[in-house]
Amino acid sequence: MTTSNGPVTTPIPVPRAVDAFQRFADTIALAATYLAAACLFALTLLVLAEVGLGILNRLFKGLPKDIPVAWEYSAYLMGAAFMLGSGLTLRTGMHVRVELLLKGGKARRARQYELLSALVGTIVTGLMAWTFTAFAIRSFLSNQASQDSFTPLWIPQAPLALGAIVLALEMVARLLACMFGGSPENQAFRAATATTE
Repeated sequence: MTTSNGPVTTPIPVPRAVDAFQRFADTIALAATYLAAACLFALTLLVLAEVGLGILNRLFKGLPKDIPVAWEYSAYLMGAAFMLGSGLTLRTGMHVRVELLLKGGKARRARQYELLSALVGTIVTGLMAWTFTAFAIRSFLSNQASQDSFTPLWIPQAPLALGAIVLALEMVARLLACMFGGSPENQAFRAATATTE
């Protein structure tokens, strides 16, 4: 049997510590994804409220025609949803990747490329998590606030930092899976069904 990503292979059993870390990272990523869904729901309500006010303003001139912080908060919610959902997206193998080397080479070469990409990804996401977290802490300690809404900036920055941490955890789990011969992806989390040939 094959899927859209190639032949289905049975993963090699990995050490218990690696398996426990993967399950921990998956649990955190799943919780973060629920938060991402809540952010998208709030964003939808904000957009609908903005549109509704625009319509009602034409009927009742005394009403405000928009929500002054709508654009700012929409950006916060969209960024939070993107980052909080990125960890589980990686775990399911749904991130956009350049697979020319993976599909064009032999299986053993593909495994080496996967290991190398996981190593580079771990370094990059680790730095990103460190930077976003330091940024949010610095904003908290310095009491920085938005010039438009006076929102403390650490509040919208915290979900970005959390999402980056979750993504880094999943990248470490992917690296460990590649190192010990396990499956770097968990198909059980996929919402879409794989096509079979």
